[in-house]
Amino acid sequence: MRENGSLGRVGFLIPTCLLLQVLLVLGNPTVSQNSSEEEKKSYRNYKVLRTQPVDNKDVLDKLMTFAGVEDISFWKYPVMNGSADIMASPDKVAFVEETFKDMGIEHMTVINDVEELFQGQNPDVDNEYNLKQNGGMSFTRYHRYNEIISYAKQQAARDGMVSYQSIGTSSEGREIGLVKISDGTGGNKPAIWMDGGIHAREWISPATVTYIMHKLITDNNYRDLVQNFDWYIVPIINVDGYEYTHTRDRLWRKTRRTNQGTHCVGTDPNRNWGFKWGGPGSSGDPCSEIYRGPKPFSEPETSAVANAVLARRNQIKMYLTFHSYSQLWLLPWSYTRQRPSDYSELQRLGLIGARALASTYGTRYRVGSAPEILYEAAGGSDDWAKGSAGIKYSYTLELRDTGTYGFALPASQITATGEETLRGVAATARALHKTLNTATG
Repeated sequence: MRENGSLGRVGFLIPTCLLLQVLLVLGNPTVSQNSSEEEKKSYRNYKVLRTQPVDNKDVLDKLMTFAGVEDISFWKYPVMNGSADIMASPDKVAFVEETFKDMGIEHMTVINDVEELFQGQNPDVDNEYNLKQNGGMSFTRYHRYNEIISYAKQQAARDGMVSYQSIGTSSEGREIGLVKISDGTGGNKPAIWMDGGIHAREWISPATVTYIMHKLITDNNYRDLVQNFDWYIVPIINVDGYEYTHTRDRLWRKTRRTNQGTHCVGTDPNRNWGFKWGGPGSSGDPCSEIYRGPKPFSEPETSAVANAVLARRNQIKMYLTFHSYSQLWLLPWSYTRQRPSDYSELQRLGLIGARALASTYGTRYRVGSAPEILYEAAGGSDDWAKGSAGIKYSYTLELRDTGTYGFALPASQITATGEETLRGVAATARALHKTLNTATG
């Protein structure tokens, strides 16, 4: 999820108990930043608490003082007229609830035991029938990095319209794979770019991107999309972080590159892009979950993807990046409340996609810019795709759900999420094809 940053110094009195907690953790604000020798982190009896919608800026600022407090983290940051989802360890729950009471904020517990959800999120064994039907890829569980990359390579070896290439390697040496789906007609065919897995803990993102890739290759109902567009797909950008969520810390978000001069590891890859880098909603603190990195494209993962996009910038007409959670179809800009001059056109296609998505299982998405329905966040890939690469139609999709499971969305929802998202993407692509033909006709 695209997460907001701390608000810095604010003009209010912090409750004494909260101030004490902040002071206690100033020297070590994160629990598991560096951990080559640690066991897999347990979230047993961690709870996720949801506040009532906040309509007061002072209260909003006070909530933001939780940022950086050890064993407390935001799953959904507070925004004006919106609620916040805050995860707390067993020994911090009472403290958070007491602080809510001091602020006059009502709340509810939406997840009673985070670890229990994680334990039931992903089956250990594949559904064999599903594996056979889908050419070796099951959409009944979340797959590891190697499985997803192997599947992409297998498709390229089996099908003449699929090709695979490595566009770079991560800081830990993992390959970042790019799949191209094309019917081979060549010429100046327009293209659509899709990527997933920028934030490591958002497992539904790579699963959904892989599902859409699979359907574009195998399902004749979407053959027109391959006839009208070439498709460039990166299933997982943050390959190291994604693997780390499977082996060490299920809620890891950032990359895994070592930050010089600190024990804290990783950069938020969706604050690391070179358009309006360093602006609102990012942090210069290497220990922050929204650390923007020491410079734009400091991460080999973001640099590799940016170079691959730029090499095809004249062909790519739409950029789609997938996150979770919140069920949002986000339009530029994210770094500012100012709308681009073509906002109404971007909104038109976004609404077409959101309506088609909802027609599948009734899943409702809100459509709008991040500052209007979420929050400002500078240095993201969607703003860079439009602002630097010049791709007119650039969108971020925040996938299921709205917080019942959050980052622990069960694997049983992969297929439904993939189906509805594909419907939305297909409708948007078809509308784009019509628009492009009208413009050149």
